[in-house]
Formats: sequence, C-alpha cells, structure tokens
Amino acid sequence: MARALTTGEFARLCSVRTETVSRWIHNGSLRAHSTPGGRFRIPSDVAIDFMRQHDIPIPPDLEGERAHRVLVVDDEKTIREVVVQALKRIDEDLQIEEAEDGVEGCIKLGSFYPDLLVLDLMMPKADGYAVIEQVRSDANLKGTKILVLTGYPSPENIDRALQSGADDWLAKPFNIPEFGDKVRQMLGKRIKTFNK
Repeated sequence: MARALTTGEFARLCSVRTETVSRWIHNGSLRAHSTPGGRFRIPSDVAIDFMRQHDIPIPPDLEGERAHRVLVVDDEKTIREVVVQALKRIDEDLQIEEAEDGVEGCIKLGSFYPDLLVLDLMMPKADGYAVIEQVRSDANLKGTKILVLTGYPSPENIDRALQSGADDWLAKPFNIPEFGDKVRQMLGKRIKTFNK
C-alpha cells in the first residue's frame, strides 16, 4: 500500500526547507491531508506528480509506489473495452480512465495526468491530432507517452500523428500481443509480463 510522506520527508526529497513544503500546501500548490494531531501528510502519488511537474528527481523506491495511469480515448465503445481488457491483462494494477471523444479526453488529461495515452485519431468534436497537440503543449504532461490506434493508417495520417508528437501507432484491428509489447515498452520495467 502506498505510504504518505511527512512534510520533513518531502522537504528532504525536494532539497527545500520544511517551511517551504508547508507554504506549498497552504497556497494550494501541493495537496495533502491532515492527521488528527494536525500534521500534514502528502500521499506518495501526489508527491510523485508534484516532483515530476517541477523536474525534481524521483527516488526509485518512491516511484515504485505509484501505479501507472492510462487514459483510453476512442469514440468506439467496443474498441475501448478491448483496450481496457488488454491493459488489465498487462498489469492489473494500472489505473485506467476512458473518454469517448477528444473533448472529454482533453478534460480528463487536466486532472488524471496519464503516463500513457491510448488515442484514436478520427473522433467527433475533437480529433486525435488536437488531443496530441494539447498534450505536447502542457508542461504537466511532458512525460506522457502517446500510442495512436487508427482505422485509417495511411502514410499521411501516421506521419502527421508522429510529427504532432505521438510516440508510436497501431492499425485497427490491432494485434493484442503487439499492443502489449508497445505498452510495456512505453511504461517501462515495472509492468508485469504479458499473459499470452
């Protein structure tokens, strides 16, 4: 289970004074909860997000305490269901959110801060290219990897997606083991072995 850090512990990790951490909490920059004794505690996932946003090195033991987050954005419900099931087979601890169009996807990006975005290109309201541009223009999302899924894998579409900032792509219908390999590669070594 993820631990919560004291203000002193978090101050040491950030190489600042405890008073600075208290100021971050009071001005709303850093989310924390209060113990019955009035002491602040910072959940490890909140601490990791804060450190990532402010380019503070994250110790490996702390990084290992937060489950990876994946946002799946596709207007086809059946595709979202297949993707979510495949993700759960890759790592049952993943935190997964879904959005059914680009606008809803952009809204969720602002609060969910995914490590991986699995994104359809052709959607109503806002297409995948607009979502990619949103991610790549937001400093808080600079670590987010983008895997594009498309039913229209023309060289022009793929080139445009990659030029916009996507990290990789798969054509629909996609191969589940290949999808698993790409997800593991993007999320790194903490992902469990894919169950074939």
